Amino acid sequence: MRNLNNALNEIGMILSSDKNIKWNPDLVQFTGDRIITPIGDVSDILLHHKSKLKDAQTNVSLLSKLIDILSDMNAILRLDHIGFCYLVASQESEKRRIKELVSKTELHLYQEASNDDGLWLFIGNTVEWEESMLELIPVEKTDGQWADWVDYWLPHIQFDVDTKFNSDEIDKMIKDIYGDKTIKPHHIIIDGITYIIRIHLGVIDGVNIFLDLATCARDVKWHREHKLVQI
Repeated sequence: MRNLNNALNEIGMILSSDKNIKWNPDLVQFTGDRIITPIGDVSDILLHHKSKLKDAQTNVSLLSKLIDILSDMNAILRLDHIGFCYLVASQESEKRRIKELVSKTELHLYQEASNDDGLWLFIGNTVEWEESMLELIPVEKTDGQWADWVDYWLPHIQFDVDTKFNSDEIDKMIKDIYGDKTIKPHHIIIDGITYIIRIHLGVIDGVNIFLDLATCARDVKWHREHKLVQI
């Protein structure tokens, strides 16, 4: 767990080197063997089911290069959210648990309609739409098409960054820095539009780590006003 948190803190420092990335310690802290959030330590829910992928360290030098180039081009807008995707026995039970915990804070819980097997839950305040949020994505294991995905790609932590680039520009930049074979970017497409390009940074202590670079197609203010429903 300490290896994971050390890596997450290092990634956080690299991202924070950009002037538009504002790291909010009240949102999440990676400290010792704990991951502290507004609803408490989430390390247990992440680590009770580990990925079958072998651990693979993050190439921090290439990540630093990517962020430096984006910063030099003033392409980074903000840290949109940090997300945790993990396996649960019951999504509805987990949703009730999270809702109860959030009710004890000054923040709010929101849900976005999902296009996959996970619940898309966000903690924060949509009125302050430029501020980072916390995303929790509980997933129930099934015997269908998602079964293998759950075993290998859960749990995961994602750092989601808003950019001013389109998908082709982001693809080219990733290819130029990482090459064709090191990383194969994954396009997250909703209603035929590429909103996010995901980079798999590594696996540490059985937890996948992703960097999500959002394209200019995502309108954050509109998204938070119209897609996130308070529950």
